[in-house]
Amino acid sequence: MMKHLNGKTVIVTGGTRGIGRAISLALAECGANVYALYARNRKNAETIEKEAEKRGLNIRTIRGDLAHEESYQQVLGQLEEVCNHIDILVHSAASGVHRNSMELSDRQLKWTFEINFFAVHRLTRDLVGKMGKGSRIIGITSPGGTRVIPSYAAVGSTKGALEALFRHYAFELAPLGIGVNLVSPGLVMTDAAEALPELGKMLNMTLDYTPSGKLTTPDDVAMLVKFLTTDAASQIIGQTIVIDGGKTLLA
Repeated sequence: MMKHLNGKTVIVTGGTRGIGRAISLALAECGANVYALYARNRKNAETIEKEAEKRGLNIRTIRGDLAHEESYQQVLGQLEEVCNHIDILVHSAASGVHRNSMELSDRQLKWTFEINFFAVHRLTRDLVGKMGKGSRIIGITSPGGTRVIPSYAAVGSTKGALEALFRHYAFELAPLGIGVNLVSPGLVMTDAAEALPELGKMLNMTLDYTPSGKLTTPDDVAMLVKFLTTDAASQIIGQTIVIDGGKTLLA
């Protein structure tokens, strides 16, 4: 097993469920000390802690809602305490309101941006001083950042904004040896996906239009993120890498 992250420090937001959970486990398997951040669900945190212990992996969970100032400062304080340096920062946490654009209130849109955009920027800005040459920042985006998905106006807007912001991160941080990229999975079956309206219909359509004939899994996404942390990926800078079985090839 490749242990290219031995002794490295990794932070994964949303790191105890869905895609984030798969990423936390995959990077821990590479020898990293992983800090998996989560907002609320203690049960998910306990589950990944137990699995890590059983498999001899170094995963610690830190609870805190990054969209709330007091809670954010507590999480930041804990990270400052335990991390002298940070090698990989993965932004996987996301949430939001599923409504058509004209049904969105200001409050709902602001809340979605607070979680999916402002918390990402705040954490990156506050932690980048602990990152050096060879470090990586990886964000998880969505086809909804550039295309229309029904009832996805709020989340899609945050993902489009995130992609623009990450281009600037990549340009500004590359001279410091910090590689920045985004990963864009298609529809992945997670708890978050189950909250989508008309999920069954979307699943059938996704499968019909996916050339590979199968859905992308959290583990598929985690393997791509793992590759982006290797030396082989050092010249991949500022890209949004799509992993969707070819679905977005079709008009």
